[in-house]
Amino acid sequence: MARPFPSYLRIHRHDSAQPVADKPHFPGLASASEALVEAFGCQLEFQEGAAGKGYAVVDMDGKSTGRLLVKPVLNDPDFAPPREVAKLAGALAEMMSEVKRLQSALERREAELATNIPVSVVESKNHIATKLQAILRGAIENVHASAAAIYMLDDSTSQLKLRAALNLPPDRFLEPARPLAAAVADLEALSGSAVVLEDTALLPHWRCPENFPSACCIPISTASNPIGTLWVFSEEYRDFSEAETQTLEIIAGRIASELELDVVLQDKTESRQLTQQLHAVAAQQDHQLPHIKPLLEGWDLAGWTEQAEQAGGDFHDWSMLDDGALAITVGDVDGRQLEAAMMAGQLATAVKAHSRYAADARTLVNRVNHTFWSTSAGDRFASLSYGVIHPDTGLIEIANSGETCGLLITPDGWEELWEMSFLLGARTDVDPRYVERLLKPGSAITMMSSGVREYLFDEAGPEGIAQFAERLREHLELPADRILTAGRELLAKLDRPTACDRTIFVVKRRPDR
Repeated sequence: MARPFPSYLRIHRHDSAQPVADKPHFPGLASASEALVEAFGCQLEFQEGAAGKGYAVVDMDGKSTGRLLVKPVLNDPDFAPPREVAKLAGALAEMMSEVKRLQSALERREAELATNIPVSVVESKNHIATKLQAILRGAIENVHASAAAIYMLDDSTSQLKLRAALNLPPDRFLEPARPLAAAVADLEALSGSAVVLEDTALLPHWRCPENFPSACCIPISTASNPIGTLWVFSEEYRDFSEAETQTLEIIAGRIASELELDVVLQDKTESRQLTQQLHAVAAQQDHQLPHIKPLLEGWDLAGWTEQAEQAGGDFHDWSMLDDGALAITVGDVDGRQLEAAMMAGQLATAVKAHSRYAADARTLVNRVNHTFWSTSAGDRFASLSYGVIHPDTGLIEIANSGETCGLLITPDGWEELWEMSFLLGARTDVDPRYVERLLKPGSAITMMSSGVREYLFDEAGPEGIAQFAERLREHLELPADRILTAGRELLAKLDRPTACDRTIFVVKRRPDR
């Protein structure tokens, strides 16, 4: 019969979970013992406990759970097993140890799956399987039952799988999940009622999952969702009183709390591991940025990249080409943190690889776009500005794809070099913007990522770029580092939250001496 939950709150105090020793179960041991009786007149017997004679059976932690003994059928104090039997018993003990380890591992795996935690996680000191076993032991003792089991709903809420059990054969974990649609007692319990089966044989339509005379089914649920059922079985025909069902409801609540707590702890562990990985990625990104300026007479350059979070998609770079020209790069990958950092690394590598044989800046950007497009699933985009400086003539050629920004700063004024275009990865042919300028002594070119453009536009609209360019022009007589610092100081004065990765690259042609 079904009983509604009480409408009042009960408080249940519990102690810390202690490991529960489950009764060993070794299928086939009885048959092996019978065969030895017929062949050699001696039998096998398993005794629990670590000490004593016989062959040790160990668990997955290497601890002895019992010993396998060879005994005569008739009482004989001087009995010594034949050599063949001794070797066979030793081999059987090793097989039993492996069975014990597999049983323990299976129980732990099912308990972990109850919280949707991957099996490969590092096991905590007080494993969730041990906690569930202790809770089930308490349930059995409190209501004077014989066995207990926890069945959890799958993600589709269509099946119930055994995740933890006490005093049931370990091979129960190998059985397939029970369809929820046919589990009438579980469905009734999940709707909010405790189900008590005083005689399971007279009530077969309730579908008791184990062959016991009596049973009780209690729902396990969080504050918002049902997650499974707790079954308690009795080897005797009996009723479960209202007080006992209320006790089981409290125990079911504790099971839900333990599962939720284990998920929270695992999330915290994964969060800590992710933070450590982000620290490592951020350090690697910083290490890959150029820190030593090339010795190029008559030229000065400086670069700055700041990610909005620990890791990001912005980068800048410079390198000398084989013909003596200087290559400069500003990259800006869409996305956040690890995803953006990984794609930024791939983009930077593609630029370096193609720069060795690309005829000009426009050809390089097209080839990099083809690489970027062909290695993504169509949902990865980036901006790229790539320039080549010819030191002897002062000629600078720059190709741009995406939302980066370029400025020519001279003592007399400034000029925005290109408009936004297709992002890298948006199509097979992005048709990059291409400019050539003869940089006169005392002038500079600045390239900025989309984050700087957005930062300036959000503060002052179209005038934001003009304010930034004028600020750089005011410091044009200073070294490239100081010009870049002036731009950073202007961004800092805007006092806006940093929501985007930001990069500024300054190339200045020194005045003639």
